[in-house]
Amino acid sequence: MNDSRKDSQGEPTAIKRRAVVLLVDDQAMVAEGIRRMLVDEDDIEFQYCADPREAIQAAISHKATIILQDLVMPEIDGMMLVRFYRANPATRDVPIVVLSTKDDPAIKSEAFSNGANDYLVKLPDKVELVARIRAHSRSYLAQLERDAAYQALRDLQRALESSNAQLEESN
Repeated sequence: MNDSRKDSQGEPTAIKRRAVVLLVDDQAMVAEGIRRMLVDEDDIEFQYCADPREAIQAAISHKATIILQDLVMPEIDGMMLVRFYRANPATRDVPIVVLSTKDDPAIKSEAFSNGANDYLVKLPDKVELVARIRAHSRSYLAQLERDAAYQALRDLQRALESSNAQLEESN
C-alpha cells in the first residue's frame, strides 16, 4: 500500500499498522508471561516498562498503540498512572487496559472513571488478550488516520481561502 498520509506523530499510516503494546508492570514474571503470549503474533510488538516513573516516556518513545497497566505498583499506583496518561497530550488517546489480580466491580468502576478503556484480570487468556490488543489498537490507529485526514482537509481549506483572498486582491 503506497499511502503518503501521516499520523499525528509524523509516521506514515501504512507503517503504523502494527500494534505496539507497552506493558507497565513491576513484576518481571508477569511481563514474561505476557511476552510469551504475544511472541508468535507477527502484527504485535511487545515493549515492557518495569518502572512506573518511566511509563509515560516509554509510551511516547515506543509509540504505543495500547498500554497494559498494572494497578499495584511501587511509588506510583496504576490508577494514578491512568490519570497521568490522560493528562498528557501525547498519551491522552492511547487505549489503556488495566490489569489487576482483583475482579472487583468497584475497582473496575474506578479504573473506567479514571480513563481506562478496558479491564482484565491477570493473567488473561491468550486469545482474549490478543483480541483486545488488536481491537483497541485498530481503533486507535483509525482515530489517528481520521485526525490526520481532518487536519489535511483543514490545511487544504486554509490554503484555498488564502488563494481566493489573493485572487480577490489582484482583481
